[in-house]
Amino acid sequence: MKRLLISLLGLFFFSCVEKVEVSELNHLNGYWQIAKVETAEGEEKEYKANENYDYFEFKNKTGFHKKVRWQPNGKFLTDDLQEQIQTVENKDGLYLEFSSSFGKHKDKVVKISDKELVLEAENGNENYYSKVDVNGETTK
Repeated sequence: MKRLLISLLGLFFFSCVEKVEVSELNHLNGYWQIAKVETAEGEEKEYKANENYDYFEFKNKTGFHKKVRWQPNGKFLTDDLQEQIQTVENKDGLYLEFSSSFGKHKDKVVKISDKELVLEAENGNENYYSKVDVNGETTK
């Protein structure tokens, strides 16, 4: 009986989670810095300082992602490597499908706002990002 109650409560809370809508992906554009990773096993790793950023440019369900490195002069060092992004929607939620000449992977968009991004990787890890302004400061 106790297991049934726990299962029902879990199902109730899981069904109350709001799905991310495609229209919310307009928040994706810009610079993001990883703040922490929660592994599927429950471990947590925080990133207090990182000079590498993730840059996203996204419009009409497609876009690209690239890694950039912040420089002390306030500019970003970039290269030609980037991943193309396609939006994939299904009953489980909204996904970003990344592809490049090095491979493909798909991350579920758990949460997105103008300040926070949470992506769940295929291995179950949740990656938490904070939006940064062009001067390299994390938005609060």
